[in-house]
Amino acid sequence: MKKIDWLILFSIIFISVVVLKDLFKPGMYTSHDGIHQVVRFYYFDQALRDGQIPPRWAQGLLNGFGYPLFIFSYHLPWFIAEFVHIFGSSIIDSVKLTFLIGFILSGITMYLVQKDIFGRLPAIVGTTLYLFAPYRFSNIFVRAAIGDATTFIFAPLFFWAIWKLKEDWNWKWVILGGVAVAGLILSHVMVAVLFLGAMFIYFCLSLFYVKNKFAYFKSLLAVLILGGGISAYYLIPSVLERENTQFYALMSQIFLGSYFPNISDLIYSKWGYGVFHAKEGAMSVQLGLTQWLAFILTVVGIFILPLLSKKLSIKNKKLLSDGKNIILVFAFTIFMMLDVSLPIWKFVSGIVFIDFPWRFLAVSTFLVSLCAGLLVSLSGKVKTVLAILLILSAIYFNRNNLHINQSLPWDLAFILKLERTTNTYDEYTPKWVKSELVKENAPRVELSDLKSTFSINKNTTNKLDLSISSPSGGNLFVNTIYYPGWEATINGVKSKISYDNGFIKLPLVKGESKVELRFQETPLRVFSDILSILSIFVVIVGLIKLRKL
Repeated sequence: MKKIDWLILFSIIFISVVVLKDLFKPGMYTSHDGIHQVVRFYYFDQALRDGQIPPRWAQGLLNGFGYPLFIFSYHLPWFIAEFVHIFGSSIIDSVKLTFLIGFILSGITMYLVQKDIFGRLPAIVGTTLYLFAPYRFSNIFVRAAIGDATTFIFAPLFFWAIWKLKEDWNWKWVILGGVAVAGLILSHVMVAVLFLGAMFIYFCLSLFYVKNKFAYFKSLLAVLILGGGISAYYLIPSVLERENTQFYALMSQIFLGSYFPNISDLIYSKWGYGVFHAKEGAMSVQLGLTQWLAFILTVVGIFILPLLSKKLSIKNKKLLSDGKNIILVFAFTIFMMLDVSLPIWKFVSGIVFIDFPWRFLAVSTFLVSLCAGLLVSLSGKVKTVLAILLILSAIYFNRNNLHINQSLPWDLAFILKLERTTNTYDEYTPKWVKSELVKENAPRVELSDLKSTFSINKNTTNKLDLSISSPSGGNLFVNTIYYPGWEATINGVKSKISYDNGFIKLPLVKGESKVELRFQETPLRVFSDILSILSIFVVIVGLIKLRKL
């Protein structure tokens, strides 16, 4: 890269810090999920420190009875937060800095991608519209949706890979695409499904003018397999183990028709900090006035340019073809956020669960940023004027969206007391658990024989070691919900765990006993872990070979 490109990248960092300066205010702030995020990261960090690699079990949740949160909830934002935390940042500040890091990295990846495809000035414009978009600030300041926010790092990288693979197979682009797919899945699987679904439509449209269609198909398949393999340690258990929980019984009751915005809301809706369906102060779901302007001008430009130019360069012809595809996919994302798409959502809901159709705003924001870069690259003599107009208007129309609503004077200890599971419906509670029996302040261990005594030798998120003296035997009750992965030994011999009402119960022998409980990886999780390790090994070998070329 040239010096000017480094200067632009440093400018992205500086501007991001200035724009998100409210994240540097003390404490957490009011938001939809901010408190959830702090608690999740606290238990993720705790699990890592207890040797859970990867983290699966959050013992402190569900009133201390334990909860399989990290089997199902995203991981990548917490790994980023952990990197910050090990350098001394607090739990709360690490969460907030993860938003900032994701914002900066998304700007850098978008700039690099658009510079390669469209050129430097178009890349500056496209990156500006990618960063200065209402939904980006809503994710950070209103929703505190850390998973959604992190996906914006990887969307440009995946597009870059499939763009390059249209021309020729190259292992470098397969690796980049695979890493991007894994990044999307590990950041937020719902957004990943929406983005990859939209990009599949783009891929299908591209087949009409790609010369070697079969090679392009193989390239995309390789990217998806590699990305799925890297993220397998999380993806496979999160999908296949969901049937162990109350997820389907609870989430099937959600009515999709309640969460469709109107087209007028997507064009402009007043900025608010409430939930989407709040009567007053609801969150905005606008795409952005500048973004709409860029889209309209792109549509006009793509159809007018061939009429005005007698001879188009090969590059511009390719850009026009791709521009049409991007416009069509963008239109699809808008359609899927409107209530007319309800029949499609009802059909799809039997395959994959998406809670809010307006999550497609993440994909729309990405695509319209590409439109902006494409528009400027095709604008000829008015390129500079158009670039200035779009940049200034994007900044101006987002000037009131750059703030938190209110700081919270709560310390970490108080925040931890507020959360039961960090999920709205406690939907990952195992289906064999009787939730009404999950009481607060229950002791970790109870014995059926009142004359028996015990001492706790070790008590972590995934280990419990006890010394028990029981004159008559009886049962040991551990106030931890049973979930596949818990294993027990008594005096070194494996013991079968009963789980009446969903809680761990073990038989005791007379006399002295050493009881050990461990939360282990099941065969399914071990298989998934190995698949991820092998996929990462493939990436490393591929990178080594690329360096030798």
